[in-house]
This record gives sequence, C-alpha cells and structure tokens, in this order.
Amino acid sequence: MVSRWVRRWDSRLLAPALRVLAGAGITPNMLTIFSLVCMIVAGLLVAQDHLLIAGGALFIGGLADSVDGELARQTSRMTAFGGFLDSICDHCGDFAFSLGLIWRYLDTHATTEIVLVVVALFGSMLGSQIRARAGMVGIATKDIGLATRFERIGLWSIGIFTAHLPLAL
Repeated sequence: MVSRWVRRWDSRLLAPALRVLAGAGITPNMLTIFSLVCMIVAGLLVAQDHLLIAGGALFIGGLADSVDGELARQTSRMTAFGGFLDSICDHCGDFAFSLGLIWRYLDTHATTEIVLVVVALFGSMLGSQIRARAGMVGIATKDIGLATRFERIGLWSIGIFTAHLPLAL
C-alpha cells in the first residue's frame, strides 16, 4: 500500500542517487546481495539483543532492497535472473531476520512473540506464493494487497526503534 505510493515519486527523488550507484559500478544484483547480507546481520544482531544496531542493519537492508529494482529499470538491466535472485534473497533475508527474532524470544520464553514471528513469516511467504501462482494463471496482483516487503521491513524497523517490536509483528 505505502510502497505503491512511494513508487510514484521515488524514481524522481532517487534518480541522482541511482546515477551515483550506477557510476560507481554498483549493479542491481549487488544491491540485492547486499540487502540479503544486511538482513542476515540484522538477524544475528537481534538474536544477541543488539536491537538498535540490528534495526540499523534492517533499515539499510530494506533501503537497498527497495532501490535494486529501480536501479535495474534506470540502467536497463532488468533480467529474469535478477527478478528471481531478488525474490529468493528477499525470502532468505526475511527468514534470517525471523530466525534471529525467534532465537531472541526463545531466550526469554516469550511464546506469544514466537507465535507472532511464525505467523508473520507465514503471511509473507503465503503472499508471495499467491502472487506467483496468480501470475502463472494470468491474474494481475500488482495493485492488490496491504503490506508488501517494504511495509514489513518498515514496521519491523519502527518496532525495533520504538521498543514495540511485538506490536509491529
């Protein structure tokens, strides 16, 4: 929902930054891998209860993920492999961060929070599966849904930075 609104203006605002990235030889796939690494680091940090640093890594990873596609469009580097890589890395990153949350909550015996993490992870995977299956049968889903990965990472980041992560979940 928010991501659709942001897409309407982000290309104009991001164009200078995307030109800098492209000029530095940064490719969309590099941003995708960087985003995955940030998500893994965020998961490791949140598991060790370093919440603010984890939130920073999560935010940076989300930012990289939110611009990799636009960089691909701006540099005419959109490929089927890039889209596939992005999707796989997004899921692996969500899993890594969710695993870090579960590890943290296991340590404190916070069963409600563990269930919330599992439900959130399932919801993210189910949404992606629904989109993929709909695309296979010709149903357009681009403008359907309330929460994309952009919103999910935004909520997680806000939850960490405000110390209300269970509410964000």
